[in-house]
Amino acid sequence: MSNVPTRGLSHVALVCSDMYETVKFWEEIGIPLVKMEELPGGGQHSFHDMGAGAMLSYMTFADAPAFAPGIASQPLDIRKDGAKTAIASMNHVALDIPAERFDEILAAMRARGVTVRTINHGSSDPFGEKPDADTWIRSMYFRDPDGIAFEFASLLRELGTKEDLAPGVKNAKGERVDYTPVLLRKPAAA
Repeated sequence: MSNVPTRGLSHVALVCSDMYETVKFWEEIGIPLVKMEELPGGGQHSFHDMGAGAMLSYMTFADAPAFAPGIASQPLDIRKDGAKTAIASMNHVALDIPAERFDEILAAMRARGVTVRTINHGSSDPFGEKPDADTWIRSMYFRDPDGIAFEFASLLRELGTKEDLAPGVKNAKGERVDYTPVLLRKPAAA
């Protein structure tokens, strides 16, 4: 395999203590929310458009460990133990790759002996080998020699629809708040 044809950063996934405050902060400074997902156990995962296909991402977990410098990596078996990390930790770094090269890159990584796990986000069969019509991003997760979690991600459609943002955001207490993301707000009358 020659160089992996990354096209830059897909997203960096950070852990926050309050999704509402985090979403509001980034939207207020001009980084709009384009996708919100529910996570098992009451958590959420947001994606914010940083331009040129790059996203900033945040995750909340109902019982995430408190802010604790040095507790910054995911459990080794996220299918068994989940992907929970501490508030203010970096959960993983995702690099954007072309969807048409996904299977080739996956095969090459595995051929090199790298343990790679795939997820078809949004699919009814997220751990299946192939995406379906509901998959919005196809991902392969792996670790570097120090155990840092990385992802090669292929976005399969544009984000920011009403359906993408339907889960809404929750505050630190886990309560949904009355908040309309910028992309769903009606433009002000001139």
